[in-house]
Amino acid sequence: MTPRDAIATRLEDDPAGLSRNPFATRYVASARLAALDEAGRPRDIGEIADLVIGRGRRNAIVGGHGSGKSTLLWQLADALEDRAIVVTRSRVRRRADLVRVVAGIRTTPHGGIVCIDGWEMLGAAGRMLTGLVASVNAVGMLVTAHRRGLPRTLVECRTSPALLRALVASLPGRDRWFGVVVDDRDLEECFRDSSGDVRRAFDLLYDRFERRRTTRGDPPR
Repeated sequence: MTPRDAIATRLEDDPAGLSRNPFATRYVASARLAALDEAGRPRDIGEIADLVIGRGRRNAIVGGHGSGKSTLLWQLADALEDRAIVVTRSRVRRRADLVRVVAGIRTTPHGGIVCIDGWEMLGAAGRMLTGLVASVNAVGMLVTAHRRGLPRTLVECRTSPALLRALVASLPGRDRWFGVVVDDRDLEECFRDSSGDVRRAFDLLYDRFERRRTTRGDPPR
């Protein structure tokens, strides 16, 4: 049986297993994935949360695009809430979001922490204002950023092929489709073509999976 035939047969025998693309957003969104380090090992979220509390509560998670910053941020937010700390969550996508971020800080009680995903999108003036309001209100900040600076770096996220492999291994139904529709070579190529951006690599893998499962062709080499 050729690889092309194997894909077609597997689809017929197990349509529920291969009819759902495991690289769809609902499976690879930040809230769904585990926070892993560069080697693909689980991060100790509790230990990092303790560092947030013990280091003055103004910290940054630093890393390139698609390196897992948002995943780590939201899991730390959950861990901080488990420690009875009030957390306000803000996702910044444009500078106009500054109004909402500042409002969130003002409504956060003293001793709380504002988690800001997309710190650099606020612009220099916006970041300065945000920090000032946080200081006046005695509120901590935990932010994601692409470069080191202020707030000081708590964790630096990096990517690697090992990280991508570990994340793919956690996706639903892997034993059904890995090696049939996509394989290790696909992971290596998509990691390279995305310049190490794991989020972008998932997009490329989504496209490959979708094309192959619908055409029953172009299988892994």
